[in-house]
Amino acid sequence: MGHRFSGWVSSKIDNVQGQGLMNMEPKTLRKDVAYEILRFLGITSAIGLALYYIPNYWFLENLTAQHSAMVMNMIGMKATVWYQGNEVYVNQFDVQRMCTGVQVITVFLGIIVALPRTALKKKVLAFGIIAVSVYLANIGRIVLEIWLLYSGTLPWSLAHYPTGLILGIFAVAFLVVVADHFMPVIGDMALSALDGYRKPTTAN
Repeated sequence: MGHRFSGWVSSKIDNVQGQGLMNMEPKTLRKDVAYEILRFLGITSAIGLALYYIPNYWFLENLTAQHSAMVMNMIGMKATVWYQGNEVYVNQFDVQRMCTGVQVITVFLGIIVALPRTALKKKVLAFGIIAVSVYLANIGRIVLEIWLLYSGTLPWSLAHYPTGLILGIFAVAFLVVVADHFMPVIGDMALSALDGYRKPTTAN
């Protein structure tokens, strides 16, 4: 990613230099960077929050419970899916919206939609790979946490939150790398933001 500084920030530097306005470059550049970052974060946040809180994800909760139970039974852990009203359970565990991984999926969707200069085909492909990867990784996380409890390796207080958080951090880092592979503009924007706020140097 370090060789892709010829993105939108670099082009703006060239434009400023071409116009002979070197004394205005830092201020203008930083305003453009700040605007682009705010626009990107605004779109990402709006899409992510709306898609996380507005829809009813019962179908995804049920799907997550069914697939988690299927994997558990495959590896010799007895698992049963049952319902109480609109709640879905795997054994004694309530599968809620936050257990489905949809929060990560919606955030990545917001990021992908907000990306400039990216073909729709690449966006769709990247989102599909990320969504499926998040879903499968989340099933693995649920099964692992329940196994840690049932095997007596960890109490639920440790198996659920700290373990899930650590796995989530590694998973998100991996997905960022995958997303950048399909859409290098993600890395370009991050590096350009840093480059835009770096103290400018002038040639002798």
